[in-house]
Amino acid sequence: MSETSELRLEAASRTDIGLVREQNEDAFGEASGPAGRLFVVADGMGGHAGGATASRLAVETIAQAFFDASGPLPVRLRAAVETANQRIHHQARRDASLAGMGTTAVALVIEGSRAWIANVGDSRAYRLRGRDFEQLTRDHSVVAELVRRGLLTAEQARVHPRRNEVLRSLGSWPDVDVDVDELDLVPGDVLLLCSDGLSGVVDDDAIAAFLTAESVADAAQALIEAAIGQGAPDNVTVQVVRVSDR
Repeated sequence: MSETSELRLEAASRTDIGLVREQNEDAFGEASGPAGRLFVVADGMGGHAGGATASRLAVETIAQAFFDASGPLPVRLRAAVETANQRIHHQARRDASLAGMGTTAVALVIEGSRAWIANVGDSRAYRLRGRDFEQLTRDHSVVAELVRRGLLTAEQARVHPRRNEVLRSLGSWPDVDVDVDELDLVPGDVLLLCSDGLSGVVDDDAIAAFLTAESVADAAQALIEAAIGQGAPDNVTVQVVRVSDR
């Protein structure tokens, strides 16, 4: 538990290998400093060694680059994700065993009563406010683009054979386009960062229901168990953050 200048945050993180994968290629991290509190979830790709390396580098680099920088928070957050992209891309070019590695990433920074979210790929951020549950990030994936064009329904996208293909990732190219959005926070808000190991198998109504658990630790564990209950074909990682009055 930690406090910002105006609000108190309770947070819990959980990850699981799932029921099919041989290795967990997801990674997550938390860090705090004068600029606020940072949360990151990354979902690696590119083989066992590559995926795990890419997601770990993303989490480590985003945290270090963000807190080492100065300037407006959204600028620092975008630059930190771009730095992670460059580091992963450079490492993949240096080491043939890591060629082709990459990772999605979603990062949340909270400072006072404001927050910023950066994302690349299809790891997601959600917010539960009262009874309103919304996805805060925009998926950069083949099926998400087809849904936006009206060519697929959300239900069709969930089982589409190309549902795991992302259009943006960290490490695939020297440069990357990062989405950064600002949001306000009020006491009672619950924020969720997750890999698609959760969002790909557990529907939004169920996710929202689990986020109402008495503690954030219970909520995080319930989300993991829900994914496992649906077969957990992928690694699953969640970070739950609850906002309250000081």
